Amino acid sequence: MTPDFTKMFDPSQMQQNMQQVAQQWQKMMTMPQLMTTSQTNMDTLKQVSSLLADTMSKCSETQLQYCQSSMEDCIGAMKELSTAKGLEEYMQKQTKMSQKAAEKAQATAQELATQWQKTQTQCTDLISQAMMQGMNWGKPTTSSKS
Repeated sequence: MTPDFTKMFDPSQMQQNMQQVAQQWQKMMTMPQLMTTSQTNMDTLKQVSSLLADTMSKCSETQLQYCQSSMEDCIGAMKELSTAKGLEEYMQKQTKMSQKAAEKAQATAQELATQWQKTQTQCTDLISQAMMQGMNWGKPTTSSKS
C-alpha cells in the first residue's frame, strides 16, 4: 500500500490502491468472518433504524398532544379573558396564562430533548459495540501473522 496517504486519492493510482486494499481484506478475513461481520452490521443498522423510528414516533405524538392541548388552552384563555372586569384584571389573567403556556412549552421541549438524547446514546452504544466486535475478529489474524 502507498505509504503517502495523499497518493491514495491520486486518480491515476486509485484502481491499484483499491485492489491492494481488497487483497489485504481478503488476507485478513475468511468467508465466515465476512459473513459474521456483515450480519452484525446489518443487525446494528436494523436496531439503530428501529430506535430512530420509535423516537420519531414518540416525539411526533408528544408534539401533536402539545398542539392539541395548546389549542384547548387557547380556547379556554379566550373565554377566561372575556370575563375580565377591567384592564388590570385582564392583564393579570393574561400574564398568568402566558407564564403557564411558557412553562408547558419548556416542559415539552425538555421531554423531546431528553428522548432524543436517550436515543442518541443508545445508537452510539450499539454502533460502538458493533465496531468493537469488528475489531475483535482481526486480532487473532493479525497477531498470528506478525
